[in-house]
Amino acid sequence: MTILKRSVYGGFGCPSGVNFNRIKWVTLHYPLVFLMVFLGLILESKGQFQSKTSDINYIEPNEETGTSLGTVVGDVPLAFTDQIFPFDANGSLVGSSDLKVQVTQVIKNMEEALEAADTDLSKLLRLNVYLQKEEHSKPVRELIKELLPEGAFPAITLIVANQAREQVLVSMDGIAVAPMTSVTSRGVNLPFSKGLFEKTNRAAVAVLPAGRKVFIAGQAEPGKDLLEASDKTMQNLFATLAYIGASASDVVQVKAFINPIGDAAAVEEVIAAFFRGQQVPPIVMVEWLVEENKAEIELVASAPEHYNDKEAVSYYAPPWMIQATTYSRIVDIKKGGLLFTSGLYAAEGKNEEEKARNMFATLSRILEKAGSNYDHLVKASYYPSHEKGRESLMKVRTAFYNPERPPVASLIRIQGTGREGIYLNVDMVAVVPE
Repeated sequence: MTILKRSVYGGFGCPSGVNFNRIKWVTLHYPLVFLMVFLGLILESKGQFQSKTSDINYIEPNEETGTSLGTVVGDVPLAFTDQIFPFDANGSLVGSSDLKVQVTQVIKNMEEALEAADTDLSKLLRLNVYLQKEEHSKPVRELIKELLPEGAFPAITLIVANQAREQVLVSMDGIAVAPMTSVTSRGVNLPFSKGLFEKTNRAAVAVLPAGRKVFIAGQAEPGKDLLEASDKTMQNLFATLAYIGASASDVVQVKAFINPIGDAAAVEEVIAAFFRGQQVPPIVMVEWLVEENKAEIELVASAPEHYNDKEAVSYYAPPWMIQATTYSRIVDIKKGGLLFTSGLYAAEGKNEEEKARNMFATLSRILEKAGSNYDHLVKASYYPSHEKGRESLMKVRTAFYNPERPPVASLIRIQGTGREGIYLNVDMVAVVPE
């Protein structure tokens, strides 16, 4: 009950010395306090806690780690950041070999990016953390907890992979709740902020308005080299956008999984070329351990409202693509809140398949506490670090998914999951029905 005490005593006007054995006195003199304490006890008994500073519900928040298994928010504007590096305002690396200095700079830059969208670190829903080395996982987690505001328990996913910039030990991107005032209009034009850390036309943050939004699954077109493959993939993604009635100005974040990662800057230029004449949205680059010259690119976008839509969430594919039973090409969300899970580990069990089943059992618990279910999964990111992890995922997920409503997904082989000896890390986004 530690979290509840911290919030009740400090936030509801209840004196720190209240004796809860004298509940009659509390009822007579603080009826509102008593009601809120009672509701808080119910929430905590269900493994949930609501942030004091925003409308975020935390699923199983952990004071020791400073993270939650999941975060839940209503249909509100969301700020998506660019990939944040440990650079100063001139674009120079800070702390060339000092992990603590780099993490501190990344969080500082993250804070500046979020401020451009009129939000802050206390409203973080998820942090994606990219580590150069697996042994950095524990100290980076501890530093993040230390640097984030008290009472913030974001979901977090750790990915061990080579970085998109030289000498970088850690980078991050984040998703946070943004205020309605950060949205200038409900439509296709998103209020991008100016880039903060490089002299480019790229935004450090973009705000996804409330209302209709789409997740488009990772696509990977072949090419003679990485740049051609990236260009063809972006062409197909933009054709997909056009099919749903959206355009370049609706995109809030592009995430590319590439090999070799050393060509990240060149791939970013290819992506940026599709946004000529406007500000480039946030871009995130992640190493993909696959044969060279391949790129898988996914994106998140807003879309015009279709008032004749009956379903809150639709799962489908453009007519030139095949809709699989284990993943969708497009998930189209018209209404409802969102759940963001932390990276869930296939850690407990006698073998890899049992570990994967137990991981999905954890997901089932999170979905239930959030008020969602497998029929409302919208986005899955699978990060195996070994073939054992990939194989166990393939065997198990069909037992949980509705084949008519599978989430969009990317399956990306990485160097490590952030926990030694664990071969699969999965995070999810789900709609919380109204």
